[in-house]
Amino acid sequence: MKDFSLKGLLFMGALLFALSAQGQLELPRKSPKASVSYTVGLTEITINYSAPAVRDREIWGALVPYDKVWRAGANEATTMEFSTDVIMEGKKLPAGKYAFFLIPREEGTWAAVFNKVADQWGAYNYDESQDALRVEVKPQFKKVNQERLTYAIVDRGPDKGYIRLAWEKARVYLRFRVNYLEQALANVEKALEESPEDRKWQVYASGADFLLEEGKKLDKALEWATKSTELFNHSWNWWVRARAEAANGNYKAAIQAAEKAKAASEANEKDNYYEEIAEEVQKAV
Repeated sequence: MKDFSLKGLLFMGALLFALSAQGQLELPRKSPKASVSYTVGLTEITINYSAPAVRDREIWGALVPYDKVWRAGANEATTMEFSTDVIMEGKKLPAGKYAFFLIPREEGTWAAVFNKVADQWGAYNYDESQDALRVEVKPQFKKVNQERLTYAIVDRGPDKGYIRLAWEKARVYLRFRVNYLEQALANVEKALEESPEDRKWQVYASGADFLLEEGKKLDKALEWATKSTELFNHSWNWWVRARAEAANGNYKAAIQAAEKAKAASEANEKDNYYEEIAEEVQKAV
Protein backbone atom coordinates (compact mmCIF):
# COMPACT_ATOMS: atom_id res chain seq x y z
CA MET A 1 0.00 0.00 0.00
CA LYS A 2 2.80 2.40 0.89
CA ASP A 3 4.61 1.50 -2.33
CA PHE A 4 1.41 2.14 -4.32
CA SER A 5 0.87 5.51 -2.63
CA LEU A 6 4.44 6.51 -3.29
CA LYS A 7 4.13 5.56 -6.96
CA GLY A 8 0.87 7.51 -7.16
CA LEU A 9 2.47 10.60 -5.69
CA LEU A 10 5.43 10.31 -8.03
CA PHE A 11 3.05 9.94 -10.99
CA MET A 12 1.02 12.98 -9.98
CA GLY A 13 4.20 14.98 -9.47
CA ALA A 14 5.43 14.04 -12.93
CA LEU A 15 2.04 14.90 -14.44
CA LEU A 16 1.95 18.31 -12.78
CA PHE A 17 5.52 18.99 -13.91
CA ALA A 18 4.61 18.06 -17.48
CA LEU A 19 1.54 20.29 -17.43
CA SER A 20 3.50 23.23 -16.05
CA ALA A 21 6.12 22.72 -18.73
CA GLN A 22 3.60 22.47 -21.58
CA GLY A 23 1.06 25.03 -20.42
CA GLN A 24 -2.24 25.05 -18.61
CA LEU A 25 -4.55 22.06 -18.76
CA GLU A 26 -7.69 22.80 -20.77
CA LEU A 27 -10.83 20.82 -19.97
CA PRO A 28 -14.52 21.43 -20.71
CA ARG A 29 -16.07 23.89 -18.28
CA LYS A 30 -19.16 23.07 -16.28
CA SER A 31 -20.16 26.66 -16.97
CA PRO A 32 -19.12 27.32 -20.58
CA LYS A 33 -18.05 30.73 -21.82
CA ALA A 34 -20.70 32.68 -23.68
CA SER A 35 -21.08 36.11 -25.20
CA VAL A 36 -23.70 38.26 -26.85
CA SER A 37 -23.30 41.54 -28.71
CA TYR A 38 -25.70 43.90 -30.39
CA THR A 39 -25.75 47.44 -31.75
CA VAL A 40 -28.55 49.76 -30.68
CA GLY A 41 -28.46 53.00 -32.65
CA LEU A 42 -24.70 53.60 -32.82
CA THR A 43 -23.92 51.95 -29.48
CA GLU A 44 -22.20 48.57 -29.53
CA ILE A 45 -22.98 46.46 -26.47
CA THR A 46 -21.02 43.29 -25.65
CA ILE A 47 -21.62 40.93 -22.73
CA ASN A 48 -19.14 38.17 -21.82
CA TYR A 49 -20.03 35.63 -19.16
CA SER A 50 -19.88 32.00 -18.08
CA ALA A 51 -23.21 30.18 -18.12
CA PRO A 52 -23.91 27.92 -15.12
CA ALA A 53 -26.73 25.35 -15.18
CA VAL A 54 -29.36 24.74 -12.52
CA ARG A 55 -28.72 20.95 -12.35
CA ASP A 56 -31.56 20.34 -9.86
CA ARG A 57 -30.04 22.75 -7.36
CA GLU A 58 -31.80 25.40 -5.32
CA ILE A 59 -30.51 28.67 -6.73
CA TRP A 60 -31.87 31.80 -5.10
CA GLY A 61 -31.07 32.10 -1.43
CA ALA A 62 -28.97 28.92 -1.54
CA LEU A 63 -26.38 28.50 -4.29
CA VAL A 64 -26.68 32.27 -4.82
CA PRO A 65 -27.11 33.77 -1.33
CA TYR A 66 -29.34 36.73 -0.72
CA ASP A 67 -27.78 40.09 0.23
CA LYS A 68 -24.32 39.19 -1.12
CA VAL A 69 -22.52 40.34 -4.25
CA TRP A 70 -22.87 37.72 -6.99
CA ARG A 71 -20.82 37.60 -10.19
CA ALA A 72 -24.03 37.26 -12.26
CA GLY A 73 -22.62 34.15 -13.92
CA ALA A 74 -19.78 31.78 -13.10
CA ASN A 75 -15.96 31.73 -13.09
CA GLU A 76 -14.63 35.15 -14.18
CA ALA A 77 -16.78 38.16 -13.44
CA THR A 78 -19.41 38.87 -16.07
CA THR A 79 -18.45 41.92 -18.15
CA MET A 80 -20.54 44.44 -20.04
CA GLU A 81 -19.00 46.85 -22.51
CA PHE A 82 -20.61 49.94 -24.08
CA SER A 83 -19.03 51.87 -26.95
CA THR A 84 -20.80 55.11 -25.99
CA ASP A 85 -22.35 56.64 -22.90
CA VAL A 86 -25.73 55.14 -22.03
CA ILE A 87 -28.55 55.95 -19.64
CA MET A 88 -29.00 52.80 -17.58
CA GLU A 89 -32.22 52.67 -15.58
CA GLY A 90 -32.37 56.45 -15.67
CA LYS A 91 -28.75 57.03 -14.62
CA LYS A 92 -25.72 57.89 -16.76
CA LEU A 93 -23.15 55.15 -17.34
CA PRO A 94 -20.04 56.33 -19.24
CA ALA A 95 -18.72 54.36 -22.21
CA GLY A 96 -16.39 51.55 -21.13
CA LYS A 97 -16.06 47.96 -19.98
CA TYR A 98 -17.36 46.95 -16.57
CA ALA A 99 -17.61 43.93 -14.32
CA PHE A 100 -21.30 43.31 -13.74
CA PHE A 101 -22.63 42.06 -10.41
CA LEU A 102 -26.02 41.50 -8.84
CA ILE A 103 -27.05 41.56 -5.20
CA PRO A 104 -30.18 39.38 -4.97
CA ARG A 105 -32.64 39.96 -2.16
CA GLU A 106 -35.40 37.73 -0.87
CA GLU A 107 -37.94 40.55 -1.23
CA GLY A 108 -38.11 43.81 -3.13
CA THR A 109 -35.52 44.98 -5.62
CA TRP A 110 -32.09 43.63 -6.51
CA ALA A 111 -29.02 45.82 -6.88
CA ALA A 112 -27.34 45.81 -10.30
CA VAL A 113 -23.72 46.92 -10.08
CA PHE A 114 -21.32 48.13 -12.77
CA ASN A 115 -17.77 48.02 -11.42
CA LYS A 116 -14.77 49.71 -13.08
CA VAL A 117 -12.48 46.70 -12.49
CA ALA A 118 -13.57 44.52 -15.41
CA ASP A 119 -10.83 41.91 -15.18
CA GLN A 120 -11.43 39.99 -11.95
CA TRP A 121 -12.33 36.46 -10.88
CA GLY A 122 -15.82 36.19 -9.51
CA ALA A 123 -16.62 38.72 -6.80
CA TYR A 124 -13.85 37.73 -4.40
CA ASN A 125 -11.93 41.00 -4.87
CA TYR A 126 -14.97 43.18 -5.41
CA ASP A 127 -14.33 46.74 -4.23
CA GLU A 128 -17.43 48.88 -3.82
CA SER A 129 -15.34 52.05 -4.10
CA GLN A 130 -14.72 51.12 -7.76
CA ASP A 131 -18.42 51.07 -8.64
CA ALA A 132 -19.28 53.23 -11.64
CA LEU A 133 -23.01 52.77 -11.15
CA ARG A 134 -25.46 50.95 -8.93
CA VAL A 135 -29.17 50.77 -9.79
CA GLU A 136 -32.16 48.97 -8.32
CA VAL A 137 -34.13 46.54 -10.50
CA LYS A 138 -37.25 44.50 -9.78
CA PRO A 139 -36.76 40.80 -10.66
CA GLN A 140 -39.58 38.83 -12.23
CA PHE A 141 -40.19 35.15 -11.60
CA LYS A 142 -41.69 32.99 -14.34
CA LYS A 143 -43.22 29.52 -14.34
CA VAL A 144 -40.83 28.41 -17.10
CA ASN A 145 -37.44 27.19 -15.88
CA GLN A 146 -34.30 28.46 -17.66
CA GLU A 147 -31.80 25.66 -17.16
CA ARG A 148 -28.65 27.51 -18.21
CA LEU A 149 -28.04 31.18 -17.48
CA THR A 150 -28.39 33.39 -20.55
CA TYR A 151 -28.12 37.07 -21.40
CA ALA A 152 -29.95 38.80 -24.24
CA ILE A 153 -29.82 42.34 -25.64
CA VAL A 154 -33.11 43.54 -27.10
CA ASP A 155 -33.65 46.80 -28.96
CA ARG A 156 -36.92 48.70 -28.68
CA GLY A 157 -35.95 51.25 -31.33
CA PRO A 158 -32.80 53.12 -32.37
CA ASP A 159 -32.51 54.87 -29.01
CA LYS A 160 -33.49 52.32 -26.37
CA GLY A 161 -33.58 48.68 -25.36
CA TYR A 162 -32.98 46.32 -22.49
CA ILE A 163 -30.58 43.65 -21.27
CA ARG A 164 -32.22 40.49 -19.92
CA LEU A 165 -30.68 37.93 -17.59
CA ALA A 166 -32.57 34.64 -17.31
CA TRP A 167 -31.73 31.79 -14.96
CA GLU A 168 -33.91 29.26 -13.23
CA LYS A 169 -37.22 31.12 -12.86
CA ALA A 170 -35.72 34.59 -12.36
CA ARG A 171 -35.67 37.27 -15.04
CA VAL A 172 -33.80 40.56 -14.56
CA TYR A 173 -34.31 43.44 -17.00
CA LEU A 174 -31.91 46.40 -17.32
CA ARG A 175 -33.46 49.16 -19.41
CA PHE A 176 -31.21 51.63 -21.19
CA ARG A 177 -31.32 54.54 -23.60
CA VAL A 178 -28.73 55.85 -26.05
CA ASN A 179 -28.40 59.26 -27.69
CA TYR A 180 -28.05 58.02 -31.24
CA LEU A 181 -29.17 61.27 -32.88
CA GLU A 182 -26.39 63.46 -31.46
CA GLN A 183 -23.87 60.72 -32.26
CA ALA A 184 -25.11 60.54 -35.85
CA LEU A 185 -24.96 64.31 -36.29
CA ALA A 186 -21.44 64.38 -34.88
CA ASN A 187 -20.44 61.59 -37.29
CA VAL A 188 -21.75 63.59 -40.26
CA GLU A 189 -19.83 66.69 -39.18
CA LYS A 190 -16.68 64.63 -38.72
CA ALA A 191 -17.09 63.02 -42.15
CA LEU A 192 -17.52 66.47 -43.71
CA GLU A 193 -14.22 67.58 -42.17
CA GLU A 194 -12.37 64.48 -43.36
CA SER A 195 -13.92 63.93 -46.81
CA PRO A 196 -12.34 65.33 -49.98
CA GLU A 197 -14.28 68.16 -51.62
CA ASP A 198 -15.65 65.97 -54.41
CA ARG A 199 -17.27 63.62 -51.86
CA LYS A 200 -18.85 66.10 -49.50
CA TRP A 201 -22.10 66.15 -51.51
CA GLN A 202 -22.57 62.46 -50.70
CA VAL A 203 -22.05 63.07 -46.99
CA TYR A 204 -24.56 65.92 -46.97
CA ALA A 205 -27.12 63.81 -48.84
CA SER A 206 -26.59 60.78 -46.60
CA GLY A 207 -26.99 62.90 -43.48
CA ALA A 208 -30.16 64.50 -44.82
CA ASP A 209 -31.57 61.12 -45.86
CA PHE A 210 -30.93 59.73 -42.37
CA LEU A 211 -32.74 62.63 -40.68
CA LEU A 212 -35.70 62.28 -43.05
CA GLU A 213 -35.97 58.55 -42.35
CA GLU A 214 -35.94 59.26 -38.61
CA GLY A 215 -38.29 62.23 -38.89
CA LYS A 216 -35.86 64.32 -36.84
CA LYS A 217 -34.39 67.83 -37.31
CA LEU A 218 -36.15 68.35 -40.64
CA ASP A 219 -34.74 71.87 -40.99
CA LYS A 220 -31.22 70.43 -40.75
CA ALA A 221 -32.16 67.78 -43.32
CA LEU A 222 -33.21 70.52 -45.76
CA GLU A 223 -30.04 72.51 -45.07
CA TRP A 224 -27.83 69.51 -45.83
CA ALA A 225 -29.86 68.43 -48.87
CA THR A 226 -29.60 71.94 -50.31
CA LYS A 227 -25.83 72.03 -49.79
CA SER A 228 -25.54 68.64 -51.50
CA THR A 229 -27.38 69.80 -54.64
CA GLU A 230 -25.32 72.98 -54.72
CA LEU A 231 -22.14 70.88 -54.83
CA PHE A 232 -23.19 68.18 -57.31
CA ASN A 233 -26.02 67.41 -59.72
CA HIS A 234 -27.35 63.85 -59.23
CA SER A 235 -30.80 62.30 -59.19
CA TRP A 236 -30.25 60.88 -55.71
CA ASN A 237 -29.45 64.10 -53.88
CA TRP A 238 -32.18 65.96 -55.76
CA TRP A 239 -34.67 63.32 -54.62
CA VAL A 240 -33.42 63.67 -51.05
CA ARG A 241 -33.92 67.43 -51.38
CA ALA A 242 -37.43 66.93 -52.79
CA ARG A 243 -38.36 64.87 -49.74
CA ALA A 244 -36.75 67.45 -47.42
CA GLU A 245 -38.71 70.29 -49.05
CA ALA A 246 -41.95 68.33 -48.65
CA ALA A 247 -41.14 67.43 -45.03
CA ASN A 248 -40.75 71.15 -44.33
CA GLY A 249 -44.07 71.97 -46.02
CA ASN A 250 -42.77 73.53 -49.25
CA TYR A 251 -44.53 71.29 -51.78
CA LYS A 252 -43.92 73.55 -54.76
CA ALA A 253 -40.16 73.38 -54.14
CA ALA A 254 -40.48 69.63 -53.59
CA ILE A 255 -42.03 69.14 -57.05
CA GLN A 256 -39.33 71.28 -58.63
CA ALA A 257 -36.61 69.23 -56.91
CA ALA A 258 -38.23 65.99 -58.06
CA GLU A 259 -38.23 67.28 -61.66
CA LYS A 260 -34.55 68.14 -61.31
CA ALA A 261 -33.87 64.60 -60.10
CA LYS A 262 -35.29 63.30 -63.38
CA ALA A 263 -33.38 65.89 -65.41
CA ALA A 264 -30.09 65.00 -63.64
CA SER A 265 -30.57 61.35 -64.60
CA GLU A 266 -31.29 62.22 -68.22
CA ALA A 267 -28.18 64.43 -68.37
CA ASN A 268 -25.83 61.72 -67.09
CA GLU A 269 -25.95 58.21 -68.57
CA LYS A 270 -24.07 56.86 -65.53
CA ASP A 271 -26.79 58.15 -63.20
CA ASN A 272 -29.13 55.16 -63.00
CA TYR A 273 -30.63 55.92 -59.60
CA TYR A 274 -33.72 57.62 -60.95
CA GLU A 275 -34.80 54.43 -62.71
CA GLU A 276 -35.13 52.77 -59.29
CA ILE A 277 -37.26 55.53 -57.80
CA ALA A 278 -39.24 56.73 -60.84
CA GLU A 279 -42.50 55.14 -59.70
CA GLU A 280 -42.06 56.46 -56.16
CA VAL A 281 -41.35 59.97 -57.49
CA GLN A 282 -44.41 59.95 -59.72
CA LYS A 283 -46.67 58.89 -56.82
CA ALA A 284 -45.17 61.54 -54.57
CA VAL A 285 -45.61 64.29 -57.15
